Amino acid sequence: MTRFFFLVSGENPTLPFAEVKAILESEGHAYSILLKLSQVLVLELNSNSVESVVCRSALTRACSLLITYCIASVEEIFDSIRRVDMLDYVSHGERFAVRIRRVRGASQHIDRLSLERRIGEVILESVKGAKVDLKNPEKIFFGVLSDGNFVFGLKTAEIKAGKFKKCTSRIAFSHSATMSPKTARCMVNLARARRGDLVLDPFCGTGSFLVEAGLIGCRVVGSDIKRRMIEGSMWNLSAYRLRAEGLLVADARSSPYLPGRVDRIVTDPPYGTSTTTLGMDVAEVYRSFLSDARDILREGGYICLAAPKRINVSQIAEETGFKHLESHFIYIHRGLTREIAVFST
Repeated sequence: MTRFFFLVSGENPTLPFAEVKAILESEGHAYSILLKLSQVLVLELNSNSVESVVCRSALTRACSLLITYCIASVEEIFDSIRRVDMLDYVSHGERFAVRIRRVRGASQHIDRLSLERRIGEVILESVKGAKVDLKNPEKIFFGVLSDGNFVFGLKTAEIKAGKFKKCTSRIAFSHSATMSPKTARCMVNLARARRGDLVLDPFCGTGSFLVEAGLIGCRVVGSDIKRRMIEGSMWNLSAYRLRAEGLLVADARSSPYLPGRVDRIVTDPPYGTSTTTLGMDVAEVYRSFLSDARDILREGGYICLAAPKRINVSQIAEETGFKHLESHFIYIHRGLTREIAVFST
């Protein structure tokens, strides 16, 4: 087991951490949490399992092999780094750079650029022949200041924030209620979906969840009460050369799917704002759908859904036979806080 740390997005306090853990669990990777700070998660895990997070995550920004961590004081930082044999991380003649990230204004008493320069000097003293190259380094040493702590490592991967930006190249057919690709991928991950799983979205709309599930190797099926949305889902899937095993015009309250055949459900039912509930009370839409979903989801299956916080979807799901695992909340505007909830059978 090796120690790594992940720098995650700061746009939500709980979702990014939950996504990392869900990805590891979905792929069957064991891990231990060593430290959790604002936007930083330090784990002990097998090095080959890190690739799963890098390939799948929507809310992780970087991954680094952990070298050391300590209290964020200049003295502690340099004492800690000087105790490390840097030849384990950079060789004679290799080019390297040092990058420091400050999270949420942490440790303002430390000058970030000065710290980068001084750590570089320590590495040069330790590894004769190594060279600083800020433009084209072979190795990047990465440090994060967070919550009065300093975490330092060798960067192994970086995930560009723009990878999941909502744009026409990502979603060809769109609608005002379309879930962003980034949130859709995160929810697919929270459902513990894995390659080969059959993933259903019974309110598929433009197919955001189907696309993201398909891109990680899942088999996908979807339905929507509106034919125009089914046609849009087909268009978006085909843009990625993905094919659904089924796309049906159907009412999610009375599913056409066989009992116990679906591995995961990921969905965003209508709230009655920019979407329609066809005159039904929103809570009743969820109750009716969840009652039906309990039959079609296999034992040991997961469901991840979005709902307005006000309807208390966790209680509704438990009343229909699901086990509540976790919930996360996203403020949209004064009239809507979205709950992202995960349940198992």
